[in-house]
Amino acid sequence: MLRGPGGLVYNDIQKRTRRANTFAKAQVGKDTRALYRSIDYRITVGSGNVLGVVSANNKIALMHHNGTRPHIIAARRAQTLRFKSRGKIVYAKVVRHPGTRPNRFLTDSLRKVV
Repeated sequence: MLRGPGGLVYNDIQKRTRRANTFAKAQVGKDTRALYRSIDYRITVGSGNVLGVVSANNKIALMHHNGTRPHIIAARRAQTLRFKSRGKIVYAKVVRHPGTRPNRFLTDSLRKVV
């Protein structure tokens, strides 16, 4: 009654997990929307426990969450890299990326709902 689907604990965990998922999606960058679309949640019940999990299944999720140090990006499969900088299209063989600040979209959303 309490922990099974439809129970009080289950419903509370489900509500909080959905809210954490919504907050995480709102905080993440939306350039390509790939990371945004990869954020999802699930509820599992086992051995008397109800567990709500919000996760991001994208290869850049960890770098986005924890940030990156300055690093070099080099063209591997093509002759040059193509990207936008200050509204202009730029071509380069090597780019010195300044790094990114962490956007702790998963842990921040957890703190908001707890």
